[in-house]
Amino acid sequence: MRIGLLIQYKCPRTQDTIADSKVKYVSIMLHQINKLEKWLSKNRSKKHLLPLRVAGHFFLFFMLMVSNFFAVIRWPFASLKRVIARGKDHSQSQPPENRVHHVDADGLDQLLQKQEVVLIDFWAEWCGPCIMMNNHLKRLAESDTIQCTIAKVNTVKHKEVAEEYSVKGLPTLLLFKNNTEVKRHAGALSFQELKTFITN
Repeated sequence: MRIGLLIQYKCPRTQDTIADSKVKYVSIMLHQINKLEKWLSKNRSKKHLLPLRVAGHFFLFFMLMVSNFFAVIRWPFASLKRVIARGKDHSQSQPPENRVHHVDADGLDQLLQKQEVVLIDFWAEWCGPCIMMNNHLKRLAESDTIQCTIAKVNTVKHKEVAEEYSVKGLPTLLLFKNNTEVKRHAGALSFQELKTFITN
């Protein structure tokens, strides 16, 4: 499973600048960890690199535990924030076009039928790597250069959808074009890797 680190910053800058910095550094961290994972996979049979491979696997496991720990800690606060935001959103009659869609089985079917390109993110609140991709997916949804609808499926609430699409690990990304799956990826991606996954 591809993972990354949750990073917190305390500095006298605007909230938007801090948020952009977090996205940037988390994206860099995810990219470097993905490179480490590829290196470990490539050198699996080289016995003289065994100590480095053991250290690399230990580091990946440690990062997974840390990211999942922070995800579990933020879980109740994120849920409360959504409940408060849901109460405020009742005043808006029409949701914004460029956004991440949180869907169930029916909502996902509607998106797949209506939209040409759909990226589905199967995630869970307790999954650290899933949480780290939230800002990347939001940026992607708001992008003018990449035309892609983002659908997020919470596998805790909608387990049957994950089973229907044979999702074995989290996060799992599925790319659909004209209601047909063309690609899938298990593990977190940096923003640049996410763009490449959609466009290539």
